[in-house]
This record gives sequence, structure tokens and C-alpha cells, in this order.
Amino acid sequence: MARKTDPRNFERVLDAAAKLFLDVGYDAASMQQLADRLGLHKSSLYHYVNSKDDLLKHLIDEAQTTAEHDLDVAEQDPGSGYLTALKLAIEQTLNDRSRVSLVLRQKPGSATGDDAITRRRSYDQRLAKLIEHAQASETVRGDIHPMLLARLTMGMVAWIVEWYDPERTRFSAEEITQAALTLVNQGIGLPEGR
Repeated sequence: MARKTDPRNFERVLDAAAKLFLDVGYDAASMQQLADRLGLHKSSLYHYVNSKDDLLKHLIDEAQTTAEHDLDVAEQDPGSGYLTALKLAIEQTLNDRSRVSLVLRQKPGSATGDDAITRRRSYDQRLAKLIEHAQASETVRGDIHPMLLARLTMGMVAWIVEWYDPERTRFSAEEITQAALTLVNQGIGLPEGR
């Protein structure tokens, strides 16, 4: 790994890299493009990381560590933990779209991709356990397998990275979060008899 540097500068490099990867795609992005965005010489970037892959690994690790921490919080109250986990996942996606996008785009076949997928599967399993608890307490329907509910729900959250842009979206982050929680709690259809 590269030598120690000012954490604020390193965070600036990470933020710029995440945005660059979101804007042009990881494969199309270059260290020169990143340096240009930051107003640095390309060689200066290597004070922070050894390679573009190091940047990717760090960004993915940050996003997944945040998601795992949020699940730790949600697991403190298994009865309503599923909704807490969902709310925190939505907030992370809205607030850190570029890093979440990198996690979601990882495919098997590289060390970084394999690790990200393993961690995503572990997240799904933990979320499914929270859904099982909610099903046992009869706060969530029990006729759909918990893992299927976990993956369908997180698919809804994951899709946010494709369409949400705080500069162009007419819906606020709070509206999106509330609408998603309402959809999960009450469904999309009107109650019978209405």
C-alpha cells in the first residue's frame, strides 16, 4: 500500500475516484483523468494508492463496511431490524451512490469482485435472518421465503443508483426513503374494497 498521507486529502482522492468511476465507468477511467479532476500530477496520486485497483478495493471496502455496520445496528432489535436495515440501506445508497454503485457492479473473476460478492451474500443472509425474525413475530408476511424477500427488497434499493441524481431528481431523499418503506410495509395495491 502507498505511504501514509493526510486523511482529508486521501478522502478527497477517494471521492473524486468514486465520482469518476460512476461517470465514465471503472474500466474507462484512468489515473490521469483522476489526476486532472483533482488538479494534481498523476505521480502525486501514487502517494495515496499504488494503482487504480487499490482505489477500487478501498472504495468497495468502505461501502461494504458501512453496510455491514448498519446491519449490526439493525440486528440490535430483531423485531423491527428488517425495516431499520432497509432504511439504512436506502440512506447509504442515496448519500453515497457512487461507492454503492461500485459494489453492485462487481462480477466474479477478480479478487476484488469475488470478495465483494462474498460480502454481499453474507449481507443477504444476515438480512434474511432479520426477515425470519419479523416473520416469526408476524410483522412480515410468512408466505414468501426470507431470502427471496431480502433479495427483492435490496433489488429495489440497488436500482436507486441507476436513476437517482440529487441534482436532477424531483424527489427528495426523505420522500424516496419514506415511499420505499411504505411500499414494503403496505404494498403497491389498494386494500380490497376501496
